[in-house]
Order: sequence, then C-alpha cells, then structure tokens
Amino acid sequence: MPPSSAPEFHDTPDQTAVHAVALDELDSLVLKLAAEYWRSLCNGRRFPARADLHPRDMAGFLRDLFLVRIIDGGADYEYRIVGDAQAQAYTVPLKGRRISEIAVAAPWFGHIAAFTYEYVRRSGEPLALRGGVGREFPEAKFVYHESVFLPLGASDDAVDHLLIVATNVFNTVSKNAANRVARSQH
Repeated sequence: MPPSSAPEFHDTPDQTAVHAVALDELDSLVLKLAAEYWRSLCNGRRFPARADLHPRDMAGFLRDLFLVRIIDGGADYEYRIVGDAQAQAYTVPLKGRRISEIAVAAPWFGHIAAFTYEYVRRSGEPLALRGGVGREFPEAKFVYHESVFLPLGASDDAVDHLLIVATNVFNTVSKNAANRVARSQH
C-alpha cells in the first residue's frame, strides 16, 4: 500500500522522477521504523556496526530490507540478505550476488544501485529517496518506491555494509492485464 501522501500510481509513469527526502520526512511507517532503529543503534557514533543488528529487533521491516556488504572499499557490492518483499520486487535474483554480476543482466539497475551505494559509502550519511519508476525501465515491477539507505561500519571511518529498506507500489494495471491474458488463454 502506498504511503498516505504518495501519488496514486496505478500505471507506470512516463518518466522516472526520484528525489531525496530527510529521514524525518519519510511517509512509510516501515521506513520510519527502520530509521528509528538505525538511529537507536548509533549511540553517539556516526553509524552503527553490522554486528549491532539483530533480526528479532527488525521484525517490523525484515521482509522489506537488503543487507549489502561493501567489497574492497566500494569496488563492488554484494547482497547478503534480501527480504521477501524485495525478492518479489525485482526481476533479477539478488541474494548472494554482486552488483557487477547483476549489471550484466540489468545494466540500468547495476548503474543506479552502484551510484547510490557509493554515495552513501563515501558520505557515511543516511539517504532517503522516493519517486516514480518510469517507462524507460519496462522490466520494473513497481511504479513507486520510498527507500532508505543506512550506512553501517565497525568504526566511524569506514562504511562496510549498507542496511537498505524500501517499500514499493506495484504496477496494478500491468498485473491486472497479465491476469486477464492468462485467464483468456485457458
């Protein structure tokens, strides 16, 4: 379900439009919960460590998350944990795979993900994005998303993992059309 102030997307927008928002301006309750959890783990540090995360404490957003390991100072990124909702949101399987590998099958995804992850890795600051996914990405299963990218690291000097939590609004028009086609073939 889209956040209350999200545009009512029922079909793919003509063009992708994504913008950054402050953590305090997130619409999704799931993302607010994740950001609050991340902040609670900081304990005066710039960001918490990967070891500070506990799955039972993330129950409210576990299915909506990615845990991404940073390889060789940002040379690549590996999806260590992919929540069920995220596994369903992408056409390319992500768990256990690296961005460089995924980019072969989905160059647009690899480029966007690497650029965003690198920004958070270098800055060491959380980033929240929201917006519509346009027709230039025909393989996208969702038409709107709100996402938060939260840095993790054993020291305040280096980010070694990213905790990413996202909510997606799926393209219901395309799904309904696909279901009608499937029913008409039987």
